[in-house]
Amino acid sequence: MPFDQAFALSSVLLATMAFSGLVLAQSVPFWLALPMVIILMFSALHAGGILFIRRAIARVTVSATMWNILLIGAFALLLIDLIVVSRDLLPAGIHFLVVLLAVKLLTLQQRRDYRHLYAISLMAILASAALTSDAWYVPIFLLYLIAAVWTLLLYHMTQETGEISAVFPSVNTAACHATLPIRITRHFFWLTNGTAVLAVALTLAIFFLIPRMGAGVLQKSSGEALRATGFSDRVDLGTIGSVKQDPQIVMRVELPDQAAVDKDRLYLRGLAYDQYNGQSWTHSGTRRRSLSLVAEGTFLVRPAGSRSSNSLSGSIRQDIMLETLDTDVLFAAPFAELVSGEFLEIQADAMGGLRLPVFPASRIRYSVISQAPQLAADERIASALDYPDGILAHYLQVPSASQHVADLARRVSHEATTPFERTLAIQQHLLSNYSYSLEADTATLSHPLEEFLFTRKTGYCEHYATAMVVMLRTVGIPARLVTGFLATEWNEYGGYFTVRQRDAHAWVEVYFPHSGWITMDPTPTVSTAVSTSRWAPLARFGESVRLQWDRLFVRYSVKDQLAVVQGVREGTDALRERVSRWVSLLSGPIGQTLSRLLHMVRTFHLGMLELVTGVIVVGLASFLLIIRDRIALWAATHLPTSHPQLVIVQLYTRMLRTMERHGVSKPPAATASEFARLVEQEWKAAGPIVANITALYHQGRFSRIPLSPVELSRAAEQVGQLQSLAHVVR
Repeated sequence: MPFDQAFALSSVLLATMAFSGLVLAQSVPFWLALPMVIILMFSALHAGGILFIRRAIARVTVSATMWNILLIGAFALLLIDLIVVSRDLLPAGIHFLVVLLAVKLLTLQQRRDYRHLYAISLMAILASAALTSDAWYVPIFLLYLIAAVWTLLLYHMTQETGEISAVFPSVNTAACHATLPIRITRHFFWLTNGTAVLAVALTLAIFFLIPRMGAGVLQKSSGEALRATGFSDRVDLGTIGSVKQDPQIVMRVELPDQAAVDKDRLYLRGLAYDQYNGQSWTHSGTRRRSLSLVAEGTFLVRPAGSRSSNSLSGSIRQDIMLETLDTDVLFAAPFAELVSGEFLEIQADAMGGLRLPVFPASRIRYSVISQAPQLAADERIASALDYPDGILAHYLQVPSASQHVADLARRVSHEATTPFERTLAIQQHLLSNYSYSLEADTATLSHPLEEFLFTRKTGYCEHYATAMVVMLRTVGIPARLVTGFLATEWNEYGGYFTVRQRDAHAWVEVYFPHSGWITMDPTPTVSTAVSTSRWAPLARFGESVRLQWDRLFVRYSVKDQLAVVQGVREGTDALRERVSRWVSLLSGPIGQTLSRLLHMVRTFHLGMLELVTGVIVVGLASFLLIIRDRIALWAATHLPTSHPQLVIVQLYTRMLRTMERHGVSKPPAATASEFARLVEQEWKAAGPIVANITALYHQGRFSRIPLSPVELSRAAEQVGQLQSLAHVVR
């Protein structure tokens, strides 16, 4: 493909990649994207050499006045967009970039127009980088980078060809082609792609080594927050069921210590509620306390005096990436002890719910260390438990119209002799005698719990959890309702749970004086409608790639850079110690060998030593004589000092390559004059041409008088004639 055509195509491809980034960032409306796509297709066909389009473009002349009119029109559209359509500077600015890109594609005539196109494309790709943090940006950016490398190299090559034609206007086309190539060769193709790979590697190195910078003026939040039902100060029975069919991802929970965690289910606690009025759950106290900062970015959730003394507690570490939600709640496995993240402040309510001071504007990443309490053996068999007064005051409240529920609780647990047995009896009754259904909407009923227990006998998690809490309280066992997520979708590729909206759940926490709050779930296990198609593993693999993208690129921070530097330093120290150990091990045998050689040299006769030295000197001298001409040729080829010298060296090199293709190669030890005489013997028709080029080469390289443009033009014509003669002979 000729350089000119490849240059035009790469320029259009560069603009296409920049525009694609804006489209995938969902910042270009349909009414603007459609004409832009048409313009890109039209420009690609024109660059590809479609004849009728080129003829149509040739008839259109864009003067400076016309360009100014188009530019004024673009600014007018910007003002209209800013005042009437978008009413926001960011989207209006993006639309203005797209309009400028379209206008410039339609008016590409001079080389400065291409430079303007590159500047606009660069602004567009930077804008799309600030508008999104999704993994799809990677292929777009890589294609843009490859197109940019090709475009800049082709821009330079076409510019050099034009400059030589301008300096030597009398040089014919064949001579100009002899000076510089005009088509994409295999060498040029691989050189350009190698440069692109090097640019990608350099970009990654800069990304991981240069300190992070704050977001610019184009930065915006990740979009509209997901609706998180059941995590406000009030929860009505029936609200969580409204999202049980929503497959949107809410968070991803990595478990570094996977061996200590059940991969079938993981409870992620949100908020707890202690007051039930017969229709909804609320908090008895809304006061929050700010958590203590024990280290940089690490907050202590529960003071040492408030923790359970249960020795059976197990530690669970979670690394959570939380999507943008319309709630300030932080989720964690029960019960959180330490929370780490880029937070200025974290607050906790009286029942262990974690909250941020303000709603997050984008997805956040944080780590939690939780202690999962287990029921102590003595409390399993204790016939009575001594509850603190504060617990009895808050967690035994029941609605006034719950007599039927109380009778049911006593009837179910009448055979139990311990609080733990009564708890298990009530839980087992709910698991065995009721069915799970998402169609049992009781949000508008005056007595939804009674309707669930005695009439419908079908419901979802809020009904089961509410029933168990109220029934436990009626028999004197403190309990509370908890809302959060029940994670069951394990990603084996990334080693984490994928949590979706449909995983929203409600369960029960029962209080035991020594063990603390114990998680119990009376809701029957229901198989979630997860896809089991052949593409499901591929989807999970894609999800794991997205998580790694967010960790390594989107959330890559100064702390991560310091960790990388520390790792490199530690690795260097370890390598240095290993090398020094190897040297110490090898120094003994090497020293002995050198001592033996030294002893052998000392025993040699002095004449033998002189003979060896003489052989080495003669060999070096012969080697230098052999490569003298090659060194001179390399210096002549690679170290020109002026533009005429550069041109004549290129022409002479082109002549040598032409002769090699014809079968006459220049011996390494032959001078330029000797090679000219060799050509006279091997190929008489080319002898005079080679002799003339050689004479001009000697004058241009070794004479103090530089070659004139006329002489350079004559040398270029001679090379063109030699190439034509070679084609005729073939």
